[in-house]
Amino acid sequence: MTDTSTTPNPATGAAAPADAGPGRTSALVSASALMAAGTLLSRVLGFGRLMILVFLFGNATRQADMFTIANTVPNSMYILLAGGVLNTVLVPQIVRAIKVDPDGGEAYTNRIMTAGLIALAAITAVLTLAVPAVVWLYSSSAWRAPGVAEQYDSMVMLAYYCMPQIFFYGVHVLAGQVLNARDRFGPMMWAPIANNLVSIAVLGLYLVVFGRGDTGTAFSTGQELLLGLGSTLGIAVQAAVLVPFLRQAGYHFRPRLDFRGVGLGKTLRLAKWTLGFVVVTQLALVVVSKLATGATASGSGAGITAYYNAYAVWILPHSLIAVSLATAMLPAASRLAAAADLDGVAAETVRAIRLAMTVLLPASVAFGVLGVPLAQLAFGFGSGARDASYVGWALMALAVGLVPFSTQYLCLRSFYALEDTRTPFFLQVVISGANVVLGLAAVALIDRPAMVAAALGLAYSLAYLIGVLLSLSQLRRRLPGLDSFSLVRHCVRLLTAVTPAAVAALLLTWLLGRDVDSQLGRALVLAVAGVVAVVLFLVAARLLGIAEIKAVLATLRRRRSPAATAEAIPEEAAHDLATSGDSDTVIRPASPTIEPPPIAGPASQPRTGTSENADPMAQAASVRTHPGSEAELGDASLLPIPHDGAAGPTTKAATLPAGTVLGARYRLEELLAGSGPAVTWRAFDQVLSRSVLLHLLAPGDEVEADLMAAARRASVATDSRFLRVLDAVPGGSAAGPGADPELGSYIVCEYATGQSLETILSQGPLSGLEAGWVVREVADALSGVHSLGLYHRRINPETVIITPTGNVKIVGLLIEAALRPARRSPVHGADTPELVDVTDLGRLLYAALVCRWPGGPAFGLADAPTVGRRWMTPRQVRAGVSPALDSVCDQVLGDPPRHRAPQITDANSLVNALTKVLGAADASGDLERRLRQPVPRVGAHQPTQATPVSTLLDQPTEPTPVVRDDGSDLRRTAAADASPLQVSRAVPAAAVPAAGTSGPVTTTVIRTPVPGRPPAPRPRPPRQPRRWVALLVGLIVLLTGLGLVGGLVLDNQLGAAPDPGPSATPARPPAADPSPTTLSIATARDFDPQGADDQRENPDEVRFAYDGDRATRWRTVAYIGNPALGGLKRGVGLVLDLGSAQPVASVEVSLSGKGTDLDLRVPSSDPAGATRPPLGSDREWKVLAKQSDAGKTATLTPPQPVTTRFVLIYLTSLPKEGARFRGGISEVEVRG
Repeated sequence: MTDTSTTPNPATGAAAPADAGPGRTSALVSASALMAAGTLLSRVLGFGRLMILVFLFGNATRQADMFTIANTVPNSMYILLAGGVLNTVLVPQIVRAIKVDPDGGEAYTNRIMTAGLIALAAITAVLTLAVPAVVWLYSSSAWRAPGVAEQYDSMVMLAYYCMPQIFFYGVHVLAGQVLNARDRFGPMMWAPIANNLVSIAVLGLYLVVFGRGDTGTAFSTGQELLLGLGSTLGIAVQAAVLVPFLRQAGYHFRPRLDFRGVGLGKTLRLAKWTLGFVVVTQLALVVVSKLATGATASGSGAGITAYYNAYAVWILPHSLIAVSLATAMLPAASRLAAAADLDGVAAETVRAIRLAMTVLLPASVAFGVLGVPLAQLAFGFGSGARDASYVGWALMALAVGLVPFSTQYLCLRSFYALEDTRTPFFLQVVISGANVVLGLAAVALIDRPAMVAAALGLAYSLAYLIGVLLSLSQLRRRLPGLDSFSLVRHCVRLLTAVTPAAVAALLLTWLLGRDVDSQLGRALVLAVAGVVAVVLFLVAARLLGIAEIKAVLATLRRRRSPAATAEAIPEEAAHDLATSGDSDTVIRPASPTIEPPPIAGPASQPRTGTSENADPMAQAASVRTHPGSEAELGDASLLPIPHDGAAGPTTKAATLPAGTVLGARYRLEELLAGSGPAVTWRAFDQVLSRSVLLHLLAPGDEVEADLMAAARRASVATDSRFLRVLDAVPGGSAAGPGADPELGSYIVCEYATGQSLETILSQGPLSGLEAGWVVREVADALSGVHSLGLYHRRINPETVIITPTGNVKIVGLLIEAALRPARRSPVHGADTPELVDVTDLGRLLYAALVCRWPGGPAFGLADAPTVGRRWMTPRQVRAGVSPALDSVCDQVLGDPPRHRAPQITDANSLVNALTKVLGAADASGDLERRLRQPVPRVGAHQPTQATPVSTLLDQPTEPTPVVRDDGSDLRRTAAADASPLQVSRAVPAAAVPAAGTSGPVTTTVIRTPVPGRPPAPRPRPPRQPRRWVALLVGLIVLLTGLGLVGGLVLDNQLGAAPDPGPSATPARPPAADPSPTTLSIATARDFDPQGADDQRENPDEVRFAYDGDRATRWRTVAYIGNPALGGLKRGVGLVLDLGSAQPVASVEVSLSGKGTDLDLRVPSSDPAGATRPPLGSDREWKVLAKQSDAGKTATLTPPQPVTTRFVLIYLTSLPKEGARFRGGISEVEVRG
C-alpha cells in the first residue's frame, strides 16, 4: 500500500506534501489545459485583429501609432488592474472568505464587487474627462509640433472614445476573479474571444467603408467614431459574457454598501502596496511610451505599434503557459499558506516555474533565432509589408527576457499567496527603474528611429533579468524550502537540449528562405524548420531525462487515448459546476442491509403502474425507518442505495484508505457506499481543486463494460443541469503499464452540494410553483438528451438535487441504470426508454405536490392512493393543488387521461404543458429559501395532512370515496408515516402548518394559463431580471455618454431627456360597481425588508394612513440623490390587515406630493389562506396593479377581484420634498 502522507524534499530533507511529486506535476499540467485552450483561441483571433490593423495602417506609421496610443491607456490599466489589486490581492481574500465565512463568502464578495464597480466608475469618469492630459502624458513632445497638429487632435478624439474601456476591463477582471476563486478558471480565459470577434467585425467594416488610405494623415470624424466606439463595444461584450457563468457558479450579485467592520479594511491595507506597484509600473510605461512614440512623429519608425506588435507575439507563450499555471497555482498556494504549509507553497512555486521554463525557454530561443522571419510572416501584409522587419528586431530583443519575465510573474503570485504585497512593490521599483534607465540609455546610444522598438525591448528584458534574481532571493527568505538551484540546473539542461534545435532551425531558414518572397513560401519554410527543431529538442530532452517533458507528453497521450474520450468533452465544460472541495455538505449512504418494504399499489396497473421495489433504488424508502439515522442527518443523498444484501467487494478497491490518489489526480476523501457493484467515494480533484464523485469497480466486474460504455455516451450531455461524467478510466491491463492490477475501472462525475428532493419531500410537499418548476427543469434537460438517443431511466426524488442556490441538478444519466440494472421493467407498460423517463417525470410531479409516490412506498414516501385500477389525482389526495398541474399530472400518468385530455408521451410536450401553467415564473429563489431556513418537522402527533381529504373538492376530477384499497383513512396513513419532531432544512411556512395549528395545507400556482396561447417548442424559462443588470446597463450608458461629451462630437444629442416610456400598468378607473363596499382595516404595519437592522420605516406614523383624517399621514424617511429611494432599496410601504380574507376589488390611496410610483400587492402563496403577512422580502408578494408618476390620489384596480387578508401598498419611487425625496400616505381605502 502506498504511503500518501509525506515524502522527503530532496533538497532540504524536510517533509513535503505527498502531492508534491510527479503526480501533482502532471495534474498541474492538466489544470492549465482548458485555460490555455481559451487563451490560444483568443490569441489567434487577436492576431487576426492585429493583421487587419497592420494591413490597414502598417507597423511603423503615424496612423498606426495614433490608434495604438488611443488604446494604450485603457489597455495599460487593464494589465495593471489584472496584475494588481483586483487580480492578486482579492483572490486569496475571496478564497479565504469562501472557506471560512458561514455564507460561503457571498456577502464579502458582494461588498468587493460593489466597491470595485463604484471605484471603476469613478476612475473611468475622471480619466475620460482628463483625456487631453493623459494623451499628452503618454506621447512624445514631437507629436505636438505644428506640422502634426491635426494628427495629434485625431489621436485625442480616438482616446475619448476608447477611455470607457477601463470600466469594462475592470468588470471583466472582477467577475473573472470571482469565478477563479470558485475554481472556475475557463470563462475568464475564453471571454476575450468575444472582444476579438467584435473588433474584427469593426475593422472589417472599416476596410469596406473607408479602405486603405494615406497612413500619415489624420483620421476623419467617421473613422474616429467607428474605430473608437467599436473598440469600446468589444471590451463591453467581453465583460458581459461572464455574467451567465457567475450565475451558473452559484453567485448572485447583490449590491452591498455596508463596508465597515467586515474585513475590507484588511484588503485595502494589503492593496496599498499593490497600488504602489501599479503607480511604479505606470511611470515606467509612460517613459517607454514617450520614447517609442517619438520614432513615428516624423513620418515612420519603429515606434509604439512595432513595439506592441512584437510584444503581442512575445507574450503568447507566457499567456498560454505562465498565466494559466499562475491562475491554477494561486488558489492552491493561498490555501497552503492559510494552513501555514510553507513547504507546500515552495513546492507549488518550484513546480510551476519548472513547468513554465520547460516550454518558455525553447520558445525564447525560437524568437531569438527566427524573430525576423516570424514577423515578416505575421505582419508582412498590406501596409505592413515594408516595415515588418522592425517588429522582428524588437521580438529578438524581447526574447532575452521571456523566461525572466514569466519566472518573476510566478514569484509574485507566491508573494501574493503569502499576503505579502510590500515586497513585490520594492521589487517592481527596482525593475521599473532599471527599465527606465536602460531604455533611455539604449535609445540615446542607438539614435536610429528604425531601432527604437528593439532598444526598448532589450532594456525591458535586462530589467526583468535583474528583477527575477532579486525576487528568487527574497522569496527564498520567506520559503526556506524553495530550491532555486534546482531551477538553475533545470534551465541549463533545457538550454543544452534546445541548442541543437535552434542551430538547425536557423540554418534551414537561411538555406530555404533566401529566395522566398511570398507569404505561403515563408510559412512553409518556417513549418519545416519548426518541425525539425521540435523533434530534435524532444529527442535531446528525452536523452537528458527532463521529467517535465515526459509529464507533458504523458498528459497529451492520455488525452488522445480512447479511455480519455469521456474526459475530453467534460474537461472543457467541467467548470460549469465547479464546487469547492471544502464544502461542509456530507453525503451519507443508507445501510445496505435494510430490507425493502413490500409493494403496495393497485392490483392491475397499466402503463402507470410500477413496482418500484423491482429497482434497487426503491430501497431508499427504508432509509427513513427511524429518526436520527445517519441518512436522516445528511444534507443530501446523491447516491442510489446499493443492491440489498449484496456482499461488499473483497478486492483491494474495498480497503483503500482515505488519501489514496488514483491516476495521479483524484484523492479519495470519504467513502460514501461500500457495497454493491461499485465502491463510491467523494474524491478531491487535485487538478481543478474541487470535489468529485468517484465510482470504483472491482477488476472484472460484470457491469464494467456496460458502465464504461454508458460513461462515454453520457459524456456528450453538456446541459449544466446534469452532474456530468468527467472521466472514465479503465482498470487492470487496460489502464496501461504501471497500473495497479487490483484496482478496476472508475468513473468520475461532478459533485454538487445541496439536498435531494427525497430529503426535501420528507418535510412536506412543495408549492405548486416549486413542483412545476422543478419538474419542468428536469424535463427540459431530458428533452435535450432524448434527441441524442440518451435516456436516464432512473428519475426519482433521489436522483434530483436542489442546490443551495435553488437550482436543479440531475444525478446519474445512464450511469445509475448501468450500475444498478433493474431486475424487471421499472414501469409496467412503458415499452420505450423515453416513456420510462416521461412516466417517472409524472410520478416526480405527483410526489412533489402531495408527498406520495405512485407505485411506492419508496423514497420515504407512501404509495399513492388508488380507486380501482387508477391512482387518485393529486387534487383528490390533497386540497389546494392547482387544477392545471393536476391535469398535467393526469395527462402523464392517466391511462387514459381523464376528461379525454391528450396523453403526454414525450419530455418536450411535458415542458410545453408546464410552461403554459407557469409562464415565465422562476422558483429558484423560493427553493433557495427553503433550503436555508430551518423549520421544525411535523411529528406523528402533528399530522402533515391536517384535515380529511374530501372528494367534494372544487370541480372534482372523479367522484370517488377517498379511501385506500384496504379501507384505511388517508389521515391515519399520513399520521403513521410521519416521524417525530426534528429540526431540518427549510420549507416555507405555507407548506407545513405551524405546530399546534390545524387547517388545510393549500398551495396555488403563481400564474394561470393564458387562453389561446400556442405552446412554443421547447421554451426555456427566462431568468428574472436582476437589479445589478440594470445598474450595469446604466453605468454603460453613463460612461459612453462621458466619452461622447469629452469628444464634443455628439453633444447636441445629449440634452434631450430620455423617454420614460409608457407606464407598465396604467391606473384603472374604479370598478363599475354601483355600490362598492369599503372594507375596514383591522390594523397595519410598515414594510421595509431592505432597511436597517430593525427593518422599520416610521412605525409610529402608520396609524395616520387609515385614521380617516387626510390631514395626517404616514411618511417614508427622506432619501437623497435618487427618487428610487436613493438607489438603496426597491421600495417601502404599508401592509394592511383586513382581519379576515375578503374580496378586494380596488384600493384608493391618497398620497403626499406628486410623482409617486406604487404597486398593489398580495401574498404570492395562498393569499386567501395566509394567517401572517410575509415580511422577509418583497419577492414574496405578487403585483396585481401599479401606477407610475401618481398625483395626489391613485386608484389601483387588479384585473379581477382577489380574495386576501393582507394587502401591500408598495412605494417604489418617491416625489421630491425640499432637497430630498420623501413619500407619504395620508389615507387608504380598500373596496370590495
